Amino acid sequence: MNVLERAEFLDAIAETARLVKLAQAALQRARSQAHGEIFDQVDLMSKRVYELKVKSEWLRHAVLGKIELPVSPDGTDNRQDEDRRLGIDRRIARMQSQMLAALC
Repeated sequence: MNVLERAEFLDAIAETARLVKLAQAALQRARSQAHGEIFDQVDLMSKRVYELKVKSEWLRHAVLGKIELPVSPDGTDNRQDEDRRLGIDRRIARMQSQMLAALC
């Protein structure tokens, strides 16, 4: 990524962070008013927005060079299967731990 592309990417990610924060607040308000199946659906949306927040922040750290994107020895991207039974993509915890390690 050249300098201009990087700056545009970081600007777009900053805009994403701002919109995600607004979406999280709106979903929290909606969740407080919902009941039953509607609550479950809004709660699921909240979890997906949280995943988006973590993934976008993780990518921002990668572009800034604070963390490295994982690459396995065989050249694949070393992805884990998503486990939606837990409600949140298991990769999110790993991404968060990488970001915390980069901050220390």
